[in-house]
Amino acid sequence: MALMRRTANGVFVGLDLSLTGTGVVVLDNECSVLCAETLKNKLRGMERLAYLREEIHSVVRKYPSAVYCIEGYAMGSRSGQAFSIGELGGVIKLLLHTENIIPHLVPPTRLKKFIVGGGRAEKDMILMKVFQRWGWEAKDNNQADAYGLARIAYGLTNPDGHNKAQIEVLNDILNPPEPKKKK
Repeated sequence: MALMRRTANGVFVGLDLSLTGTGVVVLDNECSVLCAETLKNKLRGMERLAYLREEIHSVVRKYPSAVYCIEGYAMGSRSGQAFSIGELGGVIKLLLHTENIIPHLVPPTRLKKFIVGGGRAEKDMILMKVFQRWGWEAKDNNQADAYGLARIAYGLTNPDGHNKAQIEVLNDILNPPEPKKKK
């Protein structure tokens, strides 16, 4: 499948889901930032999930026809919180589903490749590359990741002006590889 073309009134949302600092960035058709925030809280358990669901639901209500990208799970990071992170991802995916939004899931290595050109990068490198590449200064790594995700959402409908690595990422998201069969 070829990359889609830009829509007339596009809005693009990047969600970097995290239990302690969820990054949210919303871009318009010119990639100007309409909203950038980090949802921080000290809540635990169901209260934290409910808080994050409601905050993201407010974004969805404001931008119901946007293109959404969510960072996929980082396998192997914070293994003690794997279930809680999975619960958050499930809550937000279900919210989007009930609002008839199908988000694009972006593996962490693809996000890094889109931003820095390769699949491995430290948080400080992501912050620096977002600023160098696009001139936008994120307040923290959560916003930097969310900005990259919103840029990917934009790129899915507007493939012009991207480098080779970015085009590869956009094609990978639109045409995910078939799962490898077990022998």
